[in-house]
Amino acid sequence: MMTLISYEHAFDKLIQQLSATQKTELVPIEQVLGRVLAQPIIAQFNSPIFDNSAMDGYAICGLNEQHWTLTDYVAAGDSTQHIQMKAGEAVRVFTGAAIPVGTEAVIAQENVNIVNNTIICLASIKANQHIRFQAEEYAKNEVLINKNQCISATQIGVIASQGITKILCYQQLKVTVYSSGNELQTLDQELQENQIYDSNRAMLLSLLKNNPFIQYSDGGILPDDENTIQDQLMNAEKTSDVVLISGGASVGDKDYTKKVLEELGEIHHWKIAIKPGKPFAWGKINNTKVFVLPGNPVACWVTYFVLVLPALKILAGINQAYAIPKRIQAKAAFEIQKVQSRLQFLRGNLIIEECQLHVKIHPLQSSSMLVNCVNSNVLAIVPANEVIEYGQNIQVIYLDLI
Repeated sequence: MMTLISYEHAFDKLIQQLSATQKTELVPIEQVLGRVLAQPIIAQFNSPIFDNSAMDGYAICGLNEQHWTLTDYVAAGDSTQHIQMKAGEAVRVFTGAAIPVGTEAVIAQENVNIVNNTIICLASIKANQHIRFQAEEYAKNEVLINKNQCISATQIGVIASQGITKILCYQQLKVTVYSSGNELQTLDQELQENQIYDSNRAMLLSLLKNNPFIQYSDGGILPDDENTIQDQLMNAEKTSDVVLISGGASVGDKDYTKKVLEELGEIHHWKIAIKPGKPFAWGKINNTKVFVLPGNPVACWVTYFVLVLPALKILAGINQAYAIPKRIQAKAAFEIQKVQSRLQFLRGNLIIEECQLHVKIHPLQSSSMLVNCVNSNVLAIVPANEVIEYGQNIQVIYLDLI
């Protein structure tokens, strides 16, 4: 009988076997969203490049003066080389405009009166107020964005600010997705006796689509036929970095997937002490990684988030700190008095009440009931052999952060 292993042990053991791709390519900035950065983004110049005004207002020289004579006008982009301010002088400036030599502060335009070309300040003045100084944000050659992370829209803005048009990224991870079992039918065919539609493959392909660092392909359904499975996996090994198979994680009489993987490469069958998702298998054919997920829809969905996706991220070059599912604390809006011998991932929703995070779970938690996953945004974590009291702080995986 196969011994159950803890989720933490399984996760650590799996991650230790993975190494990131080293293949890189230059990606145009228009296509870089969600790709994995392969080298740091370095500042090409100081920011700000020059001292400039943070306000629409008036640059002044002479903090102790009572009033200042307006002598010039500078808009964003205008040169200030011809201006050398003296005590008692002011220059009209706008946000982002270079401030003239001699400027000691900028007064916001709403804090002045102008009488006969003379500026009178209506508020107290501090030295250097409303001035953005050269290199205040960062200096040339500073690291702006570290490598080994997915590039966000905000980071693209930073990259564009440096005039960079092509970014060195890791190549997309090539993933082929199969489902397995004679009971499965494609969506374009009518169901025959004792058949069900192949929903897991469509779900997995769609989940992969959320990750631009993955290039996915549809392998179709693997029938319960050893020769066909062997042919399909041998072909996939030639073109894929990773193969995902839904179904075949449990050891059964017609489990040809396990046999073929043992012949072509290696396979590790685990019974993980989690609910749902106890059966899980992984291995490799040459350099192609293979993950075999449970056939039950919810178990497939859960193991994708808590085991497979973190592994894919690491293989794609993402730093492990960013790859591990993020856990946050919330108050349980439910109770569980019946203990389970396995760690549970319960489907539910994170809500905000009175400025606090609470998690509610769905009443039906069967591993075959995928509809509840549609209406879930968290996996509530219930440790093995523990009860949960209403209002107790628990850990949850917020799926919108994955």
